[in-house]
Formats: sequence, C-alpha cells, structure tokens
Amino acid sequence: MPLVQKTLTLAAGATSDNILANTNYEFVDGNVRLRVASAVDTAGTSATADTFLNVSVNNAEYSKDVSVPALVTGQPFGVLNGSYTNNDLLTTGSQRNRVLVRFTNDTAATRTIRCGIFIGG
Repeated sequence: MPLVQKTLTLAAGATSDNILANTNYEFVDGNVRLRVASAVDTAGTSATADTFLNVSVNNAEYSKDVSVPALVTGQPFGVLNGSYTNNDLLTTGSQRNRVLVRFTNDTAATRTIRCGIFIGG
C-alpha cells in the first residue's frame, strides 16, 4: 500500500498547498482507506495547539481545524503510531474522489510539520 510522507516548513499565518497535489493519489476510487498522521515540531518553543489540519474528500469534511499534536522526543513519527493519527477514513464516492489535506500555522513563528498519509490499507 502506498505511503506519502512529507516534512513541511510553514511560515507564520500560512496555509499549505494540498499535500497530495500532483501525486498519483490526489484522486482515489471509492472504498479506499486513508490514514492521516501528523505532528508539529515545537522544540525550543512554548507552542501547543496552534497548528491545524483540514482533511476533506470531495465536498465532505473529515477534519476541520483539528489541532496537530506536538512531536514527542523518543516517540517515533509514523502513520501506524496511533499517537499521531489524526484521521482514519474510508472514501464512499462511487466515482474518483479528490482528497485534500492541508495545514494552517496559526502562530507568529515558522513551524515544521511532519505528515504521513497511508493509502488503501
């Protein structure tokens, strides 16, 4: 099963492009499982819930302004690590479904975000 994993550097107040844009997985068939995991690196800051995740498939929102958890020292990042899983969904459209995964940095400083999307498993 495919895995798309990225590390983003997101400026203060910015929203990322779709994580799956221009990949083979921006559009998926119906009945496909998607597992989205993310973590924000807050090392050296006092940041807590200030980076947000939005996940939608076609016109259905699955996550709206969900707080991204902080990356924990000693806790490896990965889609299969439940501590970082933000969304686990099954697409329902009978046609091809467009998946949108975006992050918003609602702070006054740049943030580094790790994101993994496991497709189909």
